Amino acid sequence: MMTAEILDDLEAIARDNPVRAHEEARRRVAENPNSEEAALQLRDLIRKYPPVSLYPSPDPLEGAAPAVRRAAELLEQDKAEEAEIGLRAYLKQAPNDPSAMRLMAQIAMASGFLDNAYKILVRSLEINRSRADNWTVLGKVLHRIASSSGDLKTIDEAIAALDQAARITPFHHDAVFYKTGILIQIRRLQDAGALLNELLGAHPQSTYAWTSRGFVHKTLGDFAEAVAAYRTAVAIDPANSEAWWGLANLKRAKLHTFDVEEIERQLSEASDKAEVSLHFVLATAYDQAQDFERAAEHLQTGNRLRLQMNPHDVAASQRAVQRCITTYTKAYFERRKGSGDPSDAPIFVVSMPRSGSTLVEQILASHSMIEGTEELFGIQQIQSELSMGKKTATIEETIAELDGNALAEMGRYYLHLTRHQRKGDRPHFTDKNPANWREVGLIHSILPNAKIIDVRRNPMDCCFGNYSQHFNLGANFSYGQKEVALFYRDYLQLMRHFDTVLPGVVHRVIYDDLVDDFEREVRRLLDFLQLPFEENCLRFFETKRAIHTPSSEQVRQPINKSGLGRWRNYDPWLSEMRESLGDAQNDWRG
Repeated sequence: MMTAEILDDLEAIARDNPVRAHEEARRRVAENPNSEEAALQLRDLIRKYPPVSLYPSPDPLEGAAPAVRRAAELLEQDKAEEAEIGLRAYLKQAPNDPSAMRLMAQIAMASGFLDNAYKILVRSLEINRSRADNWTVLGKVLHRIASSSGDLKTIDEAIAALDQAARITPFHHDAVFYKTGILIQIRRLQDAGALLNELLGAHPQSTYAWTSRGFVHKTLGDFAEAVAAYRTAVAIDPANSEAWWGLANLKRAKLHTFDVEEIERQLSEASDKAEVSLHFVLATAYDQAQDFERAAEHLQTGNRLRLQMNPHDVAASQRAVQRCITTYTKAYFERRKGSGDPSDAPIFVVSMPRSGSTLVEQILASHSMIEGTEELFGIQQIQSELSMGKKTATIEETIAELDGNALAEMGRYYLHLTRHQRKGDRPHFTDKNPANWREVGLIHSILPNAKIIDVRRNPMDCCFGNYSQHFNLGANFSYGQKEVALFYRDYLQLMRHFDTVLPGVVHRVIYDDLVDDFEREVRRLLDFLQLPFEENCLRFFETKRAIHTPSSEQVRQPINKSGLGRWRNYDPWLSEMRESLGDAQNDWRG
């Protein structure tokens, strides 16, 4: 059938049952994820027969006093101080108004006063336990507290509060959607996927629930369903920049001419944050079309805007590296021989982002004795707690003062913090947090038997890989050519320092060599880990596991050279990157 005939066929179904028609259109996209025809059919069908919520969300301010409604309007206008003044005046007259207390808690949460927000919400729910929106905000506050403390019990309490909101108001969109975000964060992806299916059954119009569903499918390795979910999200709301980037970030997903036209229409009205995402999407689309000049223009614009929003402090990064070099000397490690926890379970994969660390972890996770647990934050949590209350001392100065018992305790604490990320009983597990290249000294101090692997990539490939990637959070260094190049030089300097003061402790995998002689490099890697060679490591792309990083689709394919030298297509527009790298362009392996 021709496209018009197929759409007529879908419309015939939609007239009787729009939900079934949408499902059929999504099935056709999933059957052929890069079909322009199937993508257009899904878009046009959804726009003609928009999905409708089966459970309209009640107005959280229903019956609220005019002063409370006015405060809510001020909050929407980012006038929190004015809203707070009005609420305080109103609460003197009506001290137990649950809507006013919820808004006050939201202001406290936004200002970082989580304890105050928690106390306000608990008091409001003691007075009236039937307020679903107050339970929802309490769940958010508890989650924020848990995220800052690493307390798993508090995460359970957050989920319980959100569940209570959903019991009071069945399929409460905000509560259920927020719960799926928590489940994704704590790596309960199957549970998150099942809950998203329930949520979308009740609220099929929720563009951000479809976006989350796309992310879950992508992370679990279901490329086709991820494309179908992301395309549903942008069909419902073409201004959804997060879904557009999710689609582009699948790497293998095709962006069609009608996609580009729609995205360019959205640019004129996009918020600053959305505009950044859309420029990166357009760069991907033009890269696919091999129009590298236009792709470079969008990369330059997107990176410039993002760097303006979140500048990277080059001098601070360099100072941090110098502090590590000054602290972690040969004498430092000689004095601490025998200190730390003796566990050899952790395997740290450190690197710059976009260096091949996800590939190395996937190889390791294919071994019967290693569990791939991805990017963990145990080291960062330890640093945060060590810094707590220290107004002047640097983290390195604090660590240098610790004795052997304290170092051993921190090693045990790291194992405790990361235990909930482990799902099996394999003797070893990976921690692939890329920020850990700056923490090699701390890691070796508290876990001297842990293995550390440095994955290093050609500097231009690595720096361009970062420059062309839009990260959800952090990585501010990656949004400027000079910034990313100098950050690479910082990384190179510190890793060379650790090669000097800890000879043989860090094993280096050169990504380019891994691609050129795969089996040899895999055998070297396993020899360093003192583990027997296993054929499964060579067939890493067959290993089924959740992968959260931007490289998730690439490491589910056999090893190939497609990523090598990609920067050369953009060479005319990368002069600042090359100049800032300087001699590191040629002297980077050792």
